[in-house]
Amino acid sequence: MKRNAFILIALIGLGAAGYFAYRPMSEAFARGGGGASSCEYDGQSYKFGGQRRADDGCNVCTCSENGWSCTKIFCPAGSGAAGTITGKLGYAGGRIPPQRVCAVNLKDSKEYCQQTLEGEDAYVVPAPAGDYWVYATLIRTDATQRAYYSEYETCGEKPECKDHSPIKITVASEQIVRADPKDWSAGGQIDDISVTPSKFEYGIHNYYPGAAITLKGRSLAGMKIFSTVWPPQNTPVPIEMGDASLVGTDHGIQTWSLQIPEGFEATTVYGLGTAGDGDYMKSRELRFVRPISTDSASSTVH
Repeated sequence: MKRNAFILIALIGLGAAGYFAYRPMSEAFARGGGGASSCEYDGQSYKFGGQRRADDGCNVCTCSENGWSCTKIFCPAGSGAAGTITGKLGYAGGRIPPQRVCAVNLKDSKEYCQQTLEGEDAYVVPAPAGDYWVYATLIRTDATQRAYYSEYETCGEKPECKDHSPIKITVASEQIVRADPKDWSAGGQIDDISVTPSKFEYGIHNYYPGAAITLKGRSLAGMKIFSTVWPPQNTPVPIEMGDASLVGTDHGIQTWSLQIPEGFEATTVYGLGTAGDGDYMKSRELRFVRPISTDSASSTVH
């Protein structure tokens, strides 16, 4: 009898130990790995997954099990000397998911971005004076489509509106410029244009013998290359150089290429891509494309 009582007491003790060992683990798991059950900022409490704007006004911070986790999108320093780009966002079905909105400087390709929150239909991006294209993209690792502020928007988004070329906006110091990157309906897009191989010096794309104009795009059915003559003219007339060839597709990214004629010179070079539904869009312009005197290709510019 005494032996059975001892066994019963031992089992009760083990059960209690197991319970108290399990309970803290369960509570810790519910709190997110042992951290606090919420995050605090400026006198306000946020639950796990709650978001707020970062102190720089560009990035977004999310409450996680380790506290605040903030994105690290580049924001220009000295915003007092910068201008401001602002506008409306949109998406199919009316629901506006979190988006990354970027202004691409057309001179140096630097991007100034802001991440928006779920349901936000407006953005504000500070950017130094210069010329820009503005686009929005979804915040997903597989997000590739860009919705530009384009001619399609200014046309009224009607079925007969086929031009999806991004619109260049000019930012001046301490001025506000509007751009609405909502063109999610483009049948294709052009991501990049370059001269390869080439050497970029003093604002000139000096290309080597055998170089080609190369473009990266998505969902395009064709690509034509145009140029304007050298030296620069007040009212340049575009000249068609020819059709670029599709040389490969990798993970949905197309590579288009056109060999540069020997001795070719141009003030600007750009591509005009067409999609299967008749949509078309213009690429960025490469300025000052000229042959180089040496035969050695030492660098490539993008």
